[in-house]
Amino acid sequence: MHRNWLVSRTNPDYLTYLSREASISPVLAQILINRDIKDADTVRDFLSPSVEKMHDPYLIPDMDRAVERLKKSIANSETVMVHGDYDADGLTSTAILVSAFRMLGLKTFYHIPNRLIEGYGLSMKGIDKAAHCKVDLIITADCGISSEQSISKAVSMGMDVIVTDHHEVPDILPPATAVLDPHRKDSKYPYKYLAGVGVAFKLIQALFTELKVRECDAKLESFLDLTALGTIADSVPLTGENRIIVSQGLKVINEGSARTAIKAMKEVAGVDREFLARTLSFTLIPRINAAGRLDDAGEVVELFLTEDIKEAKRIAVLLEEQNRKRKAIEGDVFKEAMEMIDPDNLDSAIVLSSPDWHAGVIGIVASRLVERFYRPVFLFSIDGDTAKGSARSIPPFHLFKAISECSEILTGYGGHRAAAGVRISTDKLSAFKEMMNAKVAGSLSQSDMVPVLDIDAAVNLSEINLSLVKELSLLEPFGNSNSEPLFGARGINIIDHRIVGNNHLKMKLDQKNFQVDTIGFGMGDQLKHIGDTSVLDIAFVPGINEWNGMRSIQLNLKALRPG
Repeated sequence: MHRNWLVSRTNPDYLTYLSREASISPVLAQILINRDIKDADTVRDFLSPSVEKMHDPYLIPDMDRAVERLKKSIANSETVMVHGDYDADGLTSTAILVSAFRMLGLKTFYHIPNRLIEGYGLSMKGIDKAAHCKVDLIITADCGISSEQSISKAVSMGMDVIVTDHHEVPDILPPATAVLDPHRKDSKYPYKYLAGVGVAFKLIQALFTELKVRECDAKLESFLDLTALGTIADSVPLTGENRIIVSQGLKVINEGSARTAIKAMKEVAGVDREFLARTLSFTLIPRINAAGRLDDAGEVVELFLTEDIKEAKRIAVLLEEQNRKRKAIEGDVFKEAMEMIDPDNLDSAIVLSSPDWHAGVIGIVASRLVERFYRPVFLFSIDGDTAKGSARSIPPFHLFKAISECSEILTGYGGHRAAAGVRISTDKLSAFKEMMNAKVAGSLSQSDMVPVLDIDAAVNLSEINLSLVKELSLLEPFGNSNSEPLFGARGINIIDHRIVGNNHLKMKLDQKNFQVDTIGFGMGDQLKHIGDTSVLDIAFVPGINEWNGMRSIQLNLKALRPG
């Protein structure tokens, strides 16, 4: 796919100033400026994330009401139910709330809806379960902000509801006792991008502090592993408070005293190294999500709660099997979707549907299609008269806003700028496709639909050394809004090249008599697309290759083009 290469540049005098004031290299200064970190104090805060820098949870609207209602539950020995979501964010949110409430002596149940039967949000089945268990208070986890009808029913049945959510807020709030969502228009909370599990953590933080729980800080720290897992899984920006949560949570995950669930999943998945944010994204997190995609995800909460290693391994093995099934089903759906698309005659939005598609994997397939064709994608699984859809977008297009403008033909929807879920009558699919194509075409230019390769800095290969790579590691954890630094270099000559492994391009490159080894994963066919040129431009992430006790620089190629 063609991409526009954009290289960030800053006034050299300012780079020198920031480098000196913050005691960092000019290269790292450029990267931080690209992330809108432009003064020495902010640099120090960013490079040294600390729990002491977390915000006051009471700045979230209704936090005082939520804490008072929970204090009443504790005082009156009430029964509480946490109603979560079936993805990793919702499951970790549920687990930390259940664990914290039980720690405080509350009789606490939980309910995780079945994606295929109950769908997203506070479900009627969940409310019926709460009534059967004689629950006094329902707390939602990573859902509820759009569940006005369900919450009204719960209230009419004599139950109170506290909503903890992070999705886009409707014009009218649901009739809950407290609605915790940093996206509320009246919110004074300094950071808007918490995951659902982040909002749940802030509720626990406020409650434990209010109740003056013994060893409060240590107990709160014990929840940071799951809070980090859910935050990484939901692909929210790893900036601000999320950066603190993930960096501190990774320390807990990688400690010898990590919770039983982490140890069991790590062993079953065959992971024998420390976790980084990006390694969690392709090891543990897909396994956690697999349960909710294909079946009942309730056992994942049990996995997070149990201290029995045998039970934890049993559930971890189950997740391993479900993840293998998920991969196979996903592959079939992706293949069928690709067969429906004419790459030479693409619509502004890709809208596809099939009665044969598993609703639990269409979101992943939609993400893969966005990567392939770089335009908003909507995939629907048809079940009789109803079509359940998952949508993924590109940065210039606000998905939730566009979908909400089609609400008159939808039976349900929710989400945010980049991802959303949609429910619609099957006979309205054609109208939806027409409307969405018109919205995309009317709001995006042709240039908006060409992906951009954002290069942090143009460098000479001789500048990339072990000291710089070590300094760049201070930017961890990497993720949304804090991606691995991408560098560009011009005037590169190929010394030799070969294909290794599964279509990986391994090359030795030279620039001004400085040579370096490179690896381009899955890029084995790239050279044939750039013609007979002997000079290249390359985009790469620098790394370290360890072999026979020796450490050397190896560039991880991300793109190349004729010089």
